[in-house]
Amino acid sequence: MTVQSQVEARPAASSPRPSRRTLMALGFAAALTACERKTPAPAASVASAPPAALPPPPFRGRDAEMAIEALKAAPEHGFSAKRFATDRIAALLASNSADEQAEGERLLRATVVDYARAHHGMTVPASAWPRAWGPRPAFDAEPELNAAIRAGTLKDWLEALPPKSPTYQALQAAYVAHLNGEKPPPRPKVTAGPLALGTQDKTTAALRKRLALEVPELSDVSSKTPVDDALIAALQRYQTEHNLAPSGYLDEATVAKLNAPAPDPGALLRANLERQRWLPRAEPATRIDVNIASAEMNYFVDSQPVTHMRVAAGKRGDETPLLTSAIESLVLNPPWYVPQRIAREEIVPKGAAYMRSRGFVWRDGRLIQRPGPNAALGLVKFDFPNDYAVYLHDTPSKAAFNRAQRTVSHGCVRLARAVELARTLLVQQPGWSAERLDKVLASGRTTRVKLDQPVPVRLMYETAVPNAEQILYLPDVYGWDAKLIGLLDRYEAKKRTA
Repeated sequence: MTVQSQVEARPAASSPRPSRRTLMALGFAAALTACERKTPAPAASVASAPPAALPPPPFRGRDAEMAIEALKAAPEHGFSAKRFATDRIAALLASNSADEQAEGERLLRATVVDYARAHHGMTVPASAWPRAWGPRPAFDAEPELNAAIRAGTLKDWLEALPPKSPTYQALQAAYVAHLNGEKPPPRPKVTAGPLALGTQDKTTAALRKRLALEVPELSDVSSKTPVDDALIAALQRYQTEHNLAPSGYLDEATVAKLNAPAPDPGALLRANLERQRWLPRAEPATRIDVNIASAEMNYFVDSQPVTHMRVAAGKRGDETPLLTSAIESLVLNPPWYVPQRIAREEIVPKGAAYMRSRGFVWRDGRLIQRPGPNAALGLVKFDFPNDYAVYLHDTPSKAAFNRAQRTVSHGCVRLARAVELARTLLVQQPGWSAERLDKVLASGRTTRVKLDQPVPVRLMYETAVPNAEQILYLPDVYGWDAKLIGLLDRYEAKKRTA
């Protein structure tokens, strides 16, 4: 997210402008206009030395105390208790030695900068950052710290460092409860037995309660509801996600897995708190969120969910990347420009007859699939700028949406009801209506529609999801939780200032 600043034109009759020397002495060199900073000196003049940088302001009043209090609370956000050396800093600052006080000041400043960077997701260095996790966050903490000290607003600045999104706050509250020894609600014990449609007993009630801890769709359904197709499907989903045969029966292996002790949520919460820090601080009220881990999409308008659907994300090896962007255009009846690797490994080996029957043609050395009812991208594609060449799209292959495990694509995100989403977005576009959309789709003509108002989109990986008063823990389909915790533990240890 960019921040635009507006500069009002100075009236001609305004008071005299301060000199360049005065502005620099006050530390306001940035206030000079762009043209002033870029205007070269006359050729005959001697270039003057750049102004000396202002020294960092010292902590004053209660600044040091407030900073140490914030550092002591860092473990409540999932950071290592050993990372920030508050005891040593406090001892140095309280020393009678001027040298030790100066060292305490230096160490406090370095530690607060590290703390601020950590809250912006910068613990893992760029050298260890997996590309599929999206652009590594960037945050220049020291200038902001200096500005807060000079303005006397350090307390406000420290309090604003953690994300303020409802998701982060719910996860952080759950993590604090975990640190305080609170246990998650006990898991209902499930017993083996048949599951017949329409029946309801203690076994089915316990099963509903147990699956609701992991399957969001069941959380709002009464445990007294008789066995239905949705419950059987939820059980099959659970079985698939836990490497069990998706039989839909309460066999011994399934019951043993359902009744196994709950995993320690501490690490899962830490991983999800960290990924929340990677997101831009301002959460768009109108947006499309895709959770790769749950293979679901939500479209929010004014922070209220209006459309929910299943998606199919990338399989292992072709993981859907994490990113934030904005949908700028829709392509109706889109052709598919086949990536070279997919063309070489998956399409061309099937032979010319297969390619002709599926509408594949060669154009300027590039394999392209023409639009059509069987085209891989279906009837609509949602384009947004990103470095991974991924997008949201329709698909003629709907079977994957009935599966519990839906990581099946090459990295793009397939939508179960893409045309419905397109209709929802285009009816807000001047000159478009549901009828016009249907007419263009029926024509088969490729049409790109640029949105007057781009729609923010976030591809996220959330394996701990707040739901009412509880946290739903989802399978780590890519193994990214364990990888992230390993990196955090490794680099937090290296960053210890003690």
